Amino acid sequence: MDTLNPAVAARRSSISPGSLRALETCDELARRKSPNFLRVVFNPWVAQTCLVLDYYARRLLRFSPGNRDSFCPSFLANSVDEALSGAVKLARFNADVGSKVLVVDPENRFPHFGFSIRPDGTRVEYIPDVERSREPASVPTDVGVLVVVGDSFRIAGSALGAVWDSPQIRTIRIANTAFVDQPCAADERADIAVLDESFVNGEVPLSTFTSRRELYEKWMQGPRSMFHSTTFQPNAITTKHFMSCFQKRDPAAAQQLNTGTVGDRPTLARCEQEVGATRWVYERLYSPSLSKLIRTIGFDSLDVTAEGHCFTVGGRPVLDGVAGVACGLRGHNPSGFSVDVRETLENETNLASALTEELAAASGLSSFASAVSGGAAVEHALKLALHAQSDRNHVLALKGGFGGKTLFALTGTERLKYKENIGPLYRNVTYVNPFADDALEAIQHVLSKEPIGVVQLELIQGVGGVRPIPEPVVRFLDEQRSQHDYLLLIDEVQTGMFRTGPFLRSHAVGISPDLVTIGKGVSDMMFPFGGTLFSDRIRRKLEDTDSDFADWVRNRYNHPIGQATLLNSLRRARDEDWVSQVEHQGERFETLLREGLSDCTSVADVRVFGMLIGIELHGGGSVRLLGKRAGRLYSLAMLQHAQPLLMGFCQYQPNIFKLTPSLLMSDETIETMCKTICESLRRSPVRVLAAGLRALAFNGNGERKA
Repeated sequence: MDTLNPAVAARRSSISPGSLRALETCDELARRKSPNFLRVVFNPWVAQTCLVLDYYARRLLRFSPGNRDSFCPSFLANSVDEALSGAVKLARFNADVGSKVLVVDPENRFPHFGFSIRPDGTRVEYIPDVERSREPASVPTDVGVLVVVGDSFRIAGSALGAVWDSPQIRTIRIANTAFVDQPCAADERADIAVLDESFVNGEVPLSTFTSRRELYEKWMQGPRSMFHSTTFQPNAITTKHFMSCFQKRDPAAAQQLNTGTVGDRPTLARCEQEVGATRWVYERLYSPSLSKLIRTIGFDSLDVTAEGHCFTVGGRPVLDGVAGVACGLRGHNPSGFSVDVRETLENETNLASALTEELAAASGLSSFASAVSGGAAVEHALKLALHAQSDRNHVLALKGGFGGKTLFALTGTERLKYKENIGPLYRNVTYVNPFADDALEAIQHVLSKEPIGVVQLELIQGVGGVRPIPEPVVRFLDEQRSQHDYLLLIDEVQTGMFRTGPFLRSHAVGISPDLVTIGKGVSDMMFPFGGTLFSDRIRRKLEDTDSDFADWVRNRYNHPIGQATLLNSLRRARDEDWVSQVEHQGERFETLLREGLSDCTSVADVRVFGMLIGIELHGGGSVRLLGKRAGRLYSLAMLQHAQPLLMGFCQYQPNIFKLTPSLLMSDETIETMCKTICESLRRSPVRVLAAGLRALAFNGNGERKA
């Protein structure tokens, strides 16, 4: 950290110590040009974090003597609420008795998990078959998942004792730093350990859950192997901060994990020095499928730096066309990030109020509730809508949409493969295909039949193929609000933050929604953050019912660095006219891609919305030779190009590429990206297949892979 003169030190003393520590982490990683939100490289701090979690989990999860050294793989999350949701998904997926969940929560730390209780005593349900109790007299016989918060397993021991002894019931322990060093007693058994934000002193958005290996391995099969159970991306800032907190809190454990005496696990130091050690952790304790992907594309290295629109692997520059899946505004390690955040924290006497005012001016929505991910923002929006619509609890969502990965956010996701064996999920939801010829009739039928409280949609379905919802459908849903008294929720996690030009896509189509979610670009590729904007109408309804849910969310997700990051981006966008810049860049992309691919037999369509771009491959012709692997093989071809480009593709439809680079770039960079895309896609499928097979067999140095 730079040495501060007394005057600067005095100004910065107004910033909380926690924010200063988190900003020091940002500074260190920026100096090292370490990538953040770059998924397809081995992150040494993610690996170190998983080693520490394995160490603690083997204390918190009881093993038989012969199984003490079993691996405990982890899922990382952006909040303890998200971690709990993911842990319940994993437990339900592995439950033998049933899906009913009992949360024993003596201090009422999770008052809105599963359901909320309004001041008038009525219940707002989000996840069926969830019950909470501060001190249960007994455990119902049909409970399949038991969650114990803090040391609640020690209270009412007779009531919980039978559950600990039952191998059919999946148990989850939620621990904090004061509790983690207490191992399971002889009569206790747990399957999953959730560690809350106290491990990072609440200074960055990070929580975790770690499970027995057999539960994890059952989950990591088929489509779930790359569909991690939370919204967390391999985040250098939060995991590096976790490691700093761990080494200060538990130096004895840090020393032990650096001696290599814990089974055959690599030391913490080796994870920063040897790619083999980091890969070992990824394959056993984090994500074997991600490890395989990283090795396949030749990024099996710790020599990785990132700046602007480019990152380097082993000295080889690669253009980043993904940017954390639309997280990038100014690129990797944006210039002056920490300095700007510090100045904002120093100068704003009421940061939350200043941010709300700036958001209201940009969006027309007067209220804001923070979140730490897009999925959390969607979940908050749905809960706000149900609290406001006390007599209308049905959700209308659109097929092809994606709401997020948490249990309640999955309400906006119709695809069954993401919901298998983790239900029941929210029951009062109906899905309509917006692209069907009879879409308007189908919507009208649902509106007349069900008490719709909220309609949820993405104006452009990102996961679903970069497809805009037909304008007649959008207009109809907007116009029918007054007649059917529902709220309109527009998910702008991918389309917001100037991604398509304006701050919100809804402005471009002339819609004024009741709720809007934002995320991804809110982070500026640095600090995980997001939020939900909502109208005066909703605020008044919440006040009329004395609902405290919005205030609870604000207090729960009060991250000053995230707020300052968003506020700075909004002000910079206004002063530098990002709207015009993004519109110009989108036009340039569209011109170059359409010209370069006009006679390309592999390409069916090009869809450009500012800096959200979809390129759809033909399903027939010679591309049929590549089958479902066509998108992956052409992506590999782009990485093998003389000017390599990392390109994404749509989760639902891997034959559709999704280009979401950082927002602000030069015409020269755009031209280079388009050249790589066009030249790669113009290659014949036979040549692409041959090159792909070679890439699978050999590394970047021409040596055969092990």
